[in-house]
Amino acid sequence: MLSEINFADCNQDLSNEYFCSLNKEQQDWLDLLWTAALEDRSTPIRKRREIRTLTEEERKTFFSALNKLKNDTTVKPNKFDTLALIHSNRTLCSAHRGSNFLGWHRVYLLLFETAIREQDNSVTLPYWILYSIIKILLTQMTVIFTDKFLGNGDGIVDSGPFKHWIDINNCPLQRKVSRIDHTELPSPDIINMIENDIKVRHVADVIDHLGKAEQLLTIEGQHNLPHEWVGGTMDILNSSARDPTFILHHAFIDYVWEKFRQKQKRLGENPEYYPSLGKTSETDKYNLTAFHNANNVMACFPWMKNKDGYRSDYVGILYEYENSPKCPDCGKSKYITCNEKLNRCIGIVHF
Repeated sequence: MLSEINFADCNQDLSNEYFCSLNKEQQDWLDLLWTAALEDRSTPIRKRREIRTLTEEERKTFFSALNKLKNDTTVKPNKFDTLALIHSNRTLCSAHRGSNFLGWHRVYLLLFETAIREQDNSVTLPYWILYSIIKILLTQMTVIFTDKFLGNGDGIVDSGPFKHWIDINNCPLQRKVSRIDHTELPSPDIINMIENDIKVRHVADVIDHLGKAEQLLTIEGQHNLPHEWVGGTMDILNSSARDPTFILHHAFIDYVWEKFRQKQKRLGENPEYYPSLGKTSETDKYNLTAFHNANNVMACFPWMKNKDGYRSDYVGILYEYENSPKCPDCGKSKYITCNEKLNRCIGIVHF
C-alpha cells in the first residue's frame, strides 16, 4: 500500500480548505511562478515526450536543469524542495482521492515545468510510461534506474544525475524498486480503456471516489501503483515529490487524462465539467467530498478554484503531448523495443 497521511484527520477543521505548508516567501514565489507559467508560450507549442525518446543531449540538459533548480537557493531552502513541499500534509486531503486529483496535479506539474524552464528554457517536462506487460522481464532492471537516466533504484541513490540528493529533513533520496514481489504496475488494458473505451466517458468513471474494487479502474488507482513499485521516497505521499521520478510519472498520468478528455470531446461530453466527488471511508470515518468541492480555493494555489483545474486553457495552449511510442518504430528509441507478440512498445532492460 502507498504510505500516506491519515485521511481521517482530513475531517478536522474545514475552515482553511486551501491550507498550504509554504511560508510567505515561498508562497510569493509560487504566485509569481504561476504568472510566468501563463506567459511561457512558444511557437510551435512545446511538446512533452516520453523520456526514452529524448536525445542523449536533451536528456542530459533536462537533468542539468533539475539540478540547477535543486541548487537555486534564492528561495529557501531551494526551489526544487519548495515545490516538493507543496505536495505534503493537509494539502493532500484535497489533492488526492477525488475530483481535484486530476486538476490539482495538472496545475502542480505546470508550475514544476515552469520552474525548470526558468533554469533552461530549452527544456520541456518529459513523461515516463511504466506498464506491467511481461512478468518474466526483470522490470527492476529497467534502463530508467541506471546512471544514464534516474540513477540506481536499490536503496540510497548514489549514482546518476541525482546522486547524494538530500531533502529538507536531511534525508537522502531512496528507492526500493520492485522490492515486493506482488507489487503491480499499471495495466495497459486499463489505460487503453480509460483512453479509448466509449463506455468510459464521464469523469466520475475515472476518479477515485468509489470502493476498493473499483479503484484500480480509475486514473488515480493506476497512478498509485508506480509509487509503490519505485518505493522509498516515492512510496510516501508526504515525500514522493522529492524524487524527480515523481514528475515524470505524473506527466504520464496527465497525458492519460488528456487522452481521456480528447475522447470526451469526440463523444460530445464536456471535459471541463467538474463533479464534486471525494472518497468516503466508513471504516476510517473520513469523507473527503468537502475538500473536492468545485468552488473551493485550490490548496496552495489561491488564485484559482478546484474546478479551474479542468479548464481547457493549458494543453494545446501552453504545452501539448507527443503520442506515446507505438510499434513498429517505438519512437526510434534504442531504449524501447516493439514486442511483436503483444504489438506494444516495451522498455529494454539495461545493458
